[in-house]
Amino acid sequence: MDMNFHLGHHVRMEQSLNPQMLQSVQILQMNNLELETAIKQELEINPLLEIDDAPETPETAPEDSFDKPSDDFASDDYDLIDSINDKEIDWDKYIEDGFESDRLPKDLNASDEDRWRSEVTDQQSLQDILRRQLREWKRPPRIVAIVEYLIDCIGEDGFLQSKDSEEIHSLNRTVHENPDIREAEAVLQKQKELEDTSFAVQEAFHVIQSFSPPGIGARDLRESLLIQAYRMPGFSPLAIKILENHFDALKSLHYGIIAKALDVSTEEVQAAVRELSKLTPHPGRLMDDSPVRLIVPDLEVIEVSPGEFKAVMKEAGLPRLRINKAYQKLLHRKDTSKEDKEYIRKQLQNAGSYIKSIDSRKSTIVQVMQAIIERQHKFFARGPEYLEPMILQDIADDIQRDVSTVSRATNGKYVETPHGIYELKRFFSSKVTQKDDTEMSSARIQSEIQNLVRAENPESPLTDQAITDSLAASGIQIARRTVAKYREDLGILPARIRRKKRPV
Repeated sequence: MDMNFHLGHHVRMEQSLNPQMLQSVQILQMNNLELETAIKQELEINPLLEIDDAPETPETAPEDSFDKPSDDFASDDYDLIDSINDKEIDWDKYIEDGFESDRLPKDLNASDEDRWRSEVTDQQSLQDILRRQLREWKRPPRIVAIVEYLIDCIGEDGFLQSKDSEEIHSLNRTVHENPDIREAEAVLQKQKELEDTSFAVQEAFHVIQSFSPPGIGARDLRESLLIQAYRMPGFSPLAIKILENHFDALKSLHYGIIAKALDVSTEEVQAAVRELSKLTPHPGRLMDDSPVRLIVPDLEVIEVSPGEFKAVMKEAGLPRLRINKAYQKLLHRKDTSKEDKEYIRKQLQNAGSYIKSIDSRKSTIVQVMQAIIERQHKFFARGPEYLEPMILQDIADDIQRDVSTVSRATNGKYVETPHGIYELKRFFSSKVTQKDDTEMSSARIQSEIQNLVRAENPESPLTDQAITDSLAASGIQIARRTVAKYREDLGILPARIRRKKRPV
């Protein structure tokens, strides 16, 4: 064994972040919802910070005050650490499914939540938990039999699913011949409205939808969210109205359409959407405590004159901060102890640093968005089909910032445009060289594939070759294998799996 010691030296370069720079980086990465939470936490920690309730005026907040980076920050303050490789989210699939995460609503009645949490164990399935709750209900055997059948129809997400004909025939003869079961199955297969069934079937659906966790036993996402909202005391009436009457517009993120239909402001609609963060989209997956993700725009692109677009921050819900003057005055009082003055100075420095970080975040994000507008002017003026190839480095070069800064400023941020709500990352896509050597944005091609699949006949879905041919007919010349790759990237299943049989 070699027990010798060796001495040596080497030179290496390291970048160190002071607390101010680290804080600036963290705040830049936040979207508006995350920043709103962070500000509330900071207000609790630092007594030198307070909310500025004074109305904003042109004098206190000039219109163009955030169109350029703050002079208090060097342009590379955000560029000193490597960008965080956050997991990319397929937002189109996310919207199609409803919402992505699965957790209990934060404002759920405490006793219900504790009861549910205490029941969930590694040894018990969701069906076991529901059957246990059924035993606590005093209902006639006829209704209990229907509920037991419905429990077996609940999938892992907590929604009711119809059984196919083979499954129904495989059931024991007593169940198969039960007219209540056949009627309940007709409801699940959408062959019959629940309101048109017998009282026993309606009561069975009511019973299972009264179980915990809230939202269990629903037939679709909208019904699940409504069940949860109805059971949550003080839930936003506007949010409930949106779920009841404008769910399709909500899934499509058409906040402006909802606001116009309900004669409310867009900000009120966004506040109602925030209220929906208390609901879980998949109540059957409560083992997964991943955080709720909602889409609330951080920016808006407005057309200030024909063909001229401007980016502005949407700050509804974000409090404006200022320094607490009462504490500042304590620094100049002779009867303030040395220790207290030292504490106040430290918190004053932290408060000022925090406000500057927020201001710099705002200016950086707006600057990046404005550069995107200039690069993607055709998109904003004419529509999504005119999205041009663009990479992060293009914007970094335009605003003379590091590419990691652009990445942090765009990741997880959303913008409301004249053509809908888009994640800023959506504007970045590589170039695809077509068969005729012309170049096209990969994002545009993916969008065209999505449109074709959405419009297809579900009984005869488009194959990859059929999609390739349809794209060629519209002037997009790409190989079938490229279509297959983009289809997989979009989370679209192959045609043989997408095919839906005609109801018998």
